[in-house]
Amino acid sequence: MLLAVESYRLWENLGIDEGLKAIKEAGFEAVDFSFYWKAAPALLGEDYRENALKIKEALNKYDLKCNQAHAPFDFTYGMPEDDTCFEYLSIKRAIEACGIIGIDHIVVHGIKVFPEPPASERSLQLNYDYYKTFEPLCERYGVRIAIENLSGAFSFPDLLNQIVKRLDSKWFTGLVDVGHAWLHSKVSAGDFIRQLDKGILTGLHIQDNHGAELMKDEHLTPFLGTVDFDDLLKALKEVGYDGDFTMEVPRFLKFYADQGLLIPALKFSYEVGNKLRNDFKSLT
Repeated sequence: MLLAVESYRLWENLGIDEGLKAIKEAGFEAVDFSFYWKAAPALLGEDYRENALKIKEALNKYDLKCNQAHAPFDFTYGMPEDDTCFEYLSIKRAIEACGIIGIDHIVVHGIKVFPEPPASERSLQLNYDYYKTFEPLCERYGVRIAIENLSGAFSFPDLLNQIVKRLDSKWFTGLVDVGHAWLHSKVSAGDFIRQLDKGILTGLHIQDNHGAELMKDEHLTPFLGTVDFDDLLKALKEVGYDGDFTMEVPRFLKFYADQGLLIPALKFSYEVGNKLRNDFKSLT
């Protein structure tokens, strides 16, 4: 069970090489590689294959594993699903880059089909069709797509169950952001986990927020919000979870980066994540 951290804030403040160095020195064993936002044009342009090889070299340099990645998420409903659309093409290139680097799975966000409700048949079918366009690439490069619970797309356990079941392929799996579960699903993060079908849960994003009190996706380090982490760990033990713990705390890191305290905040996030991992392991 690796302890990883999502990396966008490190790329923005330090660059990839120094960011990976900081991740390693903080204690993390792995990184969730961020290809999104400002990183997308820089990493996924025409030289994306060369960039992927450089990333692989840098990971080896710091003896870090890449347990998962985040695809760009600028693609929105109504954009063309072909190579004339960079937002779509960048996702395809990110999948191939994962194959080059050796990353097992990549988070690809679902489409929010406004004004359709997320549970509508049309919304589910459009997402099914969208995800299926990537399946040949997944098979070619040996990379799975992880579907995350989001507001407006698979925010409830039954929706995540439905889309993974409908896709019916080893190239698609589920990933739970515990903060999103608490914020959007109207159940605790632990109960969200309990309601997933067996075999769907592959990975986690660990973050905290204040749920309905603020209705804001805060991405805080655990214990700064109101997510029930004791119950979450019990739920993970009950369902036999054996994946990684990935800290996704970019807003927490940004706050302290703005104060010149990015490195101490990163190290603190490691300590909190390591406590959660140790508490999970100690459960019987």
